[in-house]
Amino acid sequence: MMRERGGKLFSLLALSSAAVLAAGGATADRGAGGMSDEDKIEYRKAVYKVIGVNFKPMGAMVKGKIDYDPELFARNAQRVADVSEMALEGFRGGPHQGNTESLDAIWEEWADYRQGTERFQEQAQELASAAQGGAEWPQLKKQFIQVADTCKSCHDDYRED
Repeated sequence: MMRERGGKLFSLLALSSAAVLAAGGATADRGAGGMSDEDKIEYRKAVYKVIGVNFKPMGAMVKGKIDYDPELFARNAQRVADVSEMALEGFRGGPHQGNTESLDAIWEEWADYRQGTERFQEQAQELASAAQGGAEWPQLKKQFIQVADTCKSCHDDYRED
């Protein structure tokens, strides 16, 4: 019970913090003040950090490095799905100047980048739904790999090594 409440609290805090930043980003895009380029870069780094922290244990389970824990897998899959919905906010109005690994190709090919991010969001939601719905482990592993592949495709094209 404590683990579940702690997980929900973490998700709520992460989502609340990101939502506040996203609201600032929306304001900045309208030219009414708001976030600096560096703030937007930090926002998107935070979003992807939360995704990565939750993604890694699932990857370790898929690779057999740690035992499969259905509760942890489902919780982390839901977090990834929830936070993935915020990913585009930190890129709006770019390119942004500052400490970033993002390539200018994101903005030069915005429609493609946006489509890739939306595909990631859809795949992440499918994984969360399958994990919450009690899908069998082979199905979850297959869906996890699909989510990971969507991540990799964007990293290959839009992120410095």
